[in-house]
Amino acid sequence: MKDTLEYLYALRNQGSHFGIERMSLFAKRIGNPQTEFPVIHVAGTNGKGSVCAMLDAVYRENGYKVGLFSSPHLVQLGERIRINGMLTEMEEISSLTSELMPVAKEMESERAGMHPTFFEFMTAMAFLRFRNENVDVAVLETGLGGRLDSTNIVNPILSVITTISYDHCDILGHEIAVIAAEKGGIVKQGRPVLTGWLPPVANKVIREIARKNSSPFESLASCDPLSDELPRTNLFGKYQRRNAALAQRAVGLLSESFPVDACKTAIGLNEVILEARWQVLPGRPMIILDACHNEEGAEALRENLSTLGEKVDVWLGSLGQSRASEVISAVLPSALNFKFFQPNQPRACLPEELMGMIPGDFEGRIDSCHISKVGHYLRTVPENRIILITGSIYLIGEFLSLRDKSSHFTNFDFQDLL
Repeated sequence: MKDTLEYLYALRNQGSHFGIERMSLFAKRIGNPQTEFPVIHVAGTNGKGSVCAMLDAVYRENGYKVGLFSSPHLVQLGERIRINGMLTEMEEISSLTSELMPVAKEMESERAGMHPTFFEFMTAMAFLRFRNENVDVAVLETGLGGRLDSTNIVNPILSVITTISYDHCDILGHEIAVIAAEKGGIVKQGRPVLTGWLPPVANKVIREIARKNSSPFESLASCDPLSDELPRTNLFGKYQRRNAALAQRAVGLLSESFPVDACKTAIGLNEVILEARWQVLPGRPMIILDACHNEEGAEALRENLSTLGEKVDVWLGSLGQSRASEVISAVLPSALNFKFFQPNQPRACLPEELMGMIPGDFEGRIDSCHISKVGHYLRTVPENRIILITGSIYLIGEFLSLRDKSSHFTNFDFQDLL
């Protein structure tokens, strides 16, 4: 197990190398498993994880065997590859790694630079699992962009594009139309595409891509995004009802091939499991986990905070100062105090950098903190307080990892971690 993780994380530390040539060759050499099950392919700046989780929940509730590929993971690597909601155990990951490793090494020996990346390795692993388990349908979330994403070797029964806004601009472009073209790269010849509430310029780009590919195109952009008629979901926030509408419509478009019951679909939308998206942990003080890393996500976070009616202690870590600035701007009006952390990631901001972004007239406490001392910090917070842990999803993952080492998660249960 240890050797497997060391191998895989060594690949992750080498970074990403975009393009689908390697992935196409990798898949071909393992028998193109991605061709042996129907795929719903989901891309977007925000919301794609929620929509994927909703589709997974709806189809499982309707009796289908569903594969779900998403990223990143929070605590366990197997979270990325699920079948009927169950994550992939380490024994299976080790077995699949042993199967794939010789193929990857052979590719590199034949041509330097052709060893699959970490994400390509995980994508191939998902394809093999879904084929081996004979899933009825697989829901795939793109990692970054769409056109050059390793998942983009599939020929989906439906492509879904949730939202398009500014993020990863150094890779995807600095204009909405350019970013839309990258996301729209998942559209395939003759296969339908569904978009959410995209900016008009983005929808125009996707519509044109669909036209060139003779792909039926549908958008929810003309629907009222605040309508009370949008489907309800157990996930918190008005934007989650928009995601639910997108998932519901996707299911409707595929109803001929995958019939569903309306009541079961409604039940599925209200039984979605999605950690780190306005996730409220039990116990006192109240702890809310909400990963947020771009402007659009920051606005959603601001909207959710406004419903609380009181200020919160903000615990924040970020990968990149521009991302941090957007999140801090959103939470500042609701912040009582700030604790800043440095996630264990190469691009993580130092707490001191984040502290420098707080305006001089802020009246609360501002502290530089370390995740290993989270138990101590929790015990200093009054039980009637609310803690918001936000910013990088990697910070939340580290927090949850500590939680999982404690048998009972309350504000006094971290004693053994100090």
